[in-house]
Amino acid sequence: LREGRGIFDNIRKTIAYLLAGNVAELSVMLMAALIGVPLPLLPLHILWINLATDGLPALALVTDPTDEDVMKRPPRRPDEPMLGRNEWLSILAIGLLQGAVTLAVFLWALEARGLDEARNLAFTTLVFGELFRAFGARSARKLIWEIGLFTNMRLLVIVVLSAALQIGIHHVPALQKLMQIGPLSLADCTLAVLIGLIPLGLIECWKLGSRALRSDRLIPSGPRL
Repeated sequence: LREGRGIFDNIRKTIAYLLAGNVAELSVMLMAALIGVPLPLLPLHILWINLATDGLPALALVTDPTDEDVMKRPPRRPDEPMLGRNEWLSILAIGLLQGAVTLAVFLWALEARGLDEARNLAFTTLVFGELFRAFGARSARKLIWEIGLFTNMRLLVIVVLSAALQIGIHHVPALQKLMQIGPLSLADCTLAVLIGLIPLGLIECWKLGSRALRSDRLIPSGPRL
């Protein structure tokens, strides 16, 4: 029973993580088209994100250790879908948030630096945001430091290697030409990392707020006079 619940949780969190990433990519492209600006991402950028920065962390999420309190939960209904209402709302909210952050970076860079550098920065920001968000996707209730970064070493290694690979493709001439990107300065890399952390930070704040709200509901009211 414990193993089955763990497998179900891992499949659910992995699907939700991948779908939220797809919503982010689609929302970036759709919002850019609606406001009449050049597309922030090229087809090869989207392919790279789906293969390298979404697929590999998803494989690591599938192998996430089972939660210690999994057997304390009540049994789920046999007809419960893999993704329920809460999961779909979370997918939409996180995807739109990730897309809005990426588009904001693109619009700022487009005005200040031009199209090539704007795509360069938006592409890397979206990749870093997706990678960092994998840590928050491990649990819908627990915070990152409660789960622990080192409890899933596969995910940690994949995120570090994928981030290094993302930086590396900006400095290999053949890959620069193929992906139509330019070199990434230290300042731009730092900026992309910091902005990429925004969705993860807001997700963790949402967990804290939800926990505080549940605690308030559990506090019994005082005696009536």
